Amino acid sequence: MKDRVSFRIRKLRESKDYSQENMANDLNITPSAYSKIERGITDPSIGRLAQIAAILGVDITYFFQGEADNKVEERFAPYGYATKTDLEELGSAIRQLKEEILLIKRELKNTGASPAKKKK
Repeated sequence: MKDRVSFRIRKLRESKDYSQENMANDLNITPSAYSKIERGITDPSIGRLAQIAAILGVDITYFFQGEADNKVEERFAPYGYATKTDLEELGSAIRQLKEEILLIKRELKNTGASPAKKKK
């Protein structure tokens, strides 16, 4: 459990592009002390964990949920310069454009017009 909490803290912090030094400053502790929390050497108190959750913008229960219950790591996992959510939204937009193109082709067919043909 302790390792999972420290792992989730680190992954969430990294997904938000926040440094350990920033976290330590916000928590009013040394960077070394904060690093020990992320490495699982030091167990954070519930109060400290609540502070970490507030800084990272999640509910404290996030750190204790099962893998199937929480997909923050997956939502914020970087894929180059885009997140997985960005890629999913792009895929959805492409599907929508394909549907609109098919509708336009059907309308052209029904009106007797034909789309531009390629020259040989």
